[in-house]
Amino acid sequence: MKIRHCTLVLSAALLASCGTDSTKNSSADPPALSAQLDGRYAQSIRIEEDQFAATGPGQEVVLTFAAQGMVNVKQFELRLEIEPANALAFEGSSFSATEPFINPLGIVLTEEGLWHTGGASITETKRGDDILGTLSLRTGDGFDAGMQVQVRVTFFSLGPSSSDRDDYAAADLNMGVVINGG
Repeated sequence: MKIRHCTLVLSAALLASCGTDSTKNSSADPPALSAQLDGRYAQSIRIEEDQFAATGPGQEVVLTFAAQGMVNVKQFELRLEIEPANALAFEGSSFSATEPFINPLGIVLTEEGLWHTGGASITETKRGDDILGTLSLRTGDGFDAGMQVQVRVTFFSLGPSSSDRDDYAAADLNMGVVINGG
């Protein structure tokens, strides 16, 4: 009886350790610099640079977004989540779309705290591989060299019009950078 009881206790302990770890989720994974897209208007998106560092307030960190295999693209949209939110200065940051795209609104801060930007072309349809634009982030007043800041792409969309686009959520992309991430 004692051996049977020990076997049951050991089996229960093994089964308990084989379940999913509820403390892990996909948003905790470090973000990648690129994502493969399964839509109609581009094959992939990537962030060009590979080093993202700053040592104090008021410094610039640049992220250049590029798309590969574009077909009939006249518009794109990016939404970014910054964590911690106050690590970067929204007022000192900017997005510059690459021609033929224009960005008359710059960056908009949404009610959810996301940074929203993008570009549109009035005349030309984009095809092939090209840079979409450059995001210049400015570090905030409390920023220091030991601070790690995650900039995660939570949404990306592109296509020929606002009513005909491929949309990708954060879970589809797992894309972004960690400033001072090593």
